Amino acid sequence: MEKLDPIKPDIFLSRMDSGIARLASRAFSLAWRRPRSVPALARLAAAQPAAARARAANRAQGVPVPAFMIVSVTRRCNLRCAGCYSRATGEREREEGRPGEMDSARLAGVIGEAASLGVSFALIAGGEPLVRSDDIFAFARANPGVAFPVFTNGTMIDDSIVKRLSRARNVIPILSVEGRRVATDGRRGGGVYDAALDRMARLRKAGVFFGVSFTVMKANAAELVSRDFVTELFEAGASVFFYNEYTPVEKGTEGYCVSSGERAALLSDLEALRREYPAIFLAFPGDEDKYGGCLSASRGFVHVAPDGSLEACPFAPFGDSSARDAPLAEALRSPLLAAIRENHGQLQETAGGCALWNRRGWAEGLAAAATDGS
Repeated sequence: MEKLDPIKPDIFLSRMDSGIARLASRAFSLAWRRPRSVPALARLAAAQPAAARARAANRAQGVPVPAFMIVSVTRRCNLRCAGCYSRATGEREREEGRPGEMDSARLAGVIGEAASLGVSFALIAGGEPLVRSDDIFAFARANPGVAFPVFTNGTMIDDSIVKRLSRARNVIPILSVEGRRVATDGRRGGGVYDAALDRMARLRKAGVFFGVSFTVMKANAAELVSRDFVTELFEAGASVFFYNEYTPVEKGTEGYCVSSGERAALLSDLEALRREYPAIFLAFPGDEDKYGGCLSASRGFVHVAPDGSLEACPFAPFGDSSARDAPLAEALRSPLLAAIRENHGQLQETAGGCALWNRRGWAEGLAAAATDGS
């Protein structure tokens, strides 16, 4: 493929790189809670300057390498949560006749390429990603300078997985709950909340650095930032709290979304929690504002679907390239993703999670234009 022009400077890129370095350093500073994780977290923090230089060098060559890569390794899951975006997306992928999951060798290849290009964090998602636990631990061992947060419902974490997590300290389990028992079991199924607490206890006993994630909806937003709930999970051992606003990919679930006022209250509460607890609190898409808005399409992150398709965002799966049969660097040069980046100023966040999904008609128009121009 012919070399593209260098990526235009983005005044927020240096802020993003600094934010990544602070995030890694913050994780290292919290390692006193899990002393056995200190060496791995120290390596991750020390790797960030080199990763930032690699990203900058690749951008100068026209390859828009993001700091974060979200990798959905599967659509398979042992739960059936109400309003699951991954299940809805998987059904659409099957209707489109897309191929299945990448095999182990190609998946490992994509992760290795990402690491060499300067990706700092590879967020592993699903479905339930631990159905591919062998693959996850293999590529984590091969890339010790990359952090691998694994977003899991926790039910597949048994003693064997805990033992492997104790050895692969750059794999950071992030257990998903919806609030306490009523909210979690109501959306995910009976017994899931108690299972999550049990797995947290096992991870804490093994000294594993871990976190929790929540899907923020109108019904649970207040509980998720309540001091007694946060304290309960903090005392259970969680060091990372990830707040992800619900995106209504499944039709008929628009009423789950928080309003703009509820989002503002959530972000205000998170600022207070950051001051009160020695833990990491992250919000999506709320935290994007400090980096100039929507970070999809490789401004800050990109999504790799189970079949290798490179997409703007897991909640807005628009893309025109694939890492399945081509080098990742080549796939990142996607004309569609470039068009989304160049027009990201139009993606103002609103109630309803992902701004790009809320403007999917516009994104589909960009996709059609990119296809016509290819």
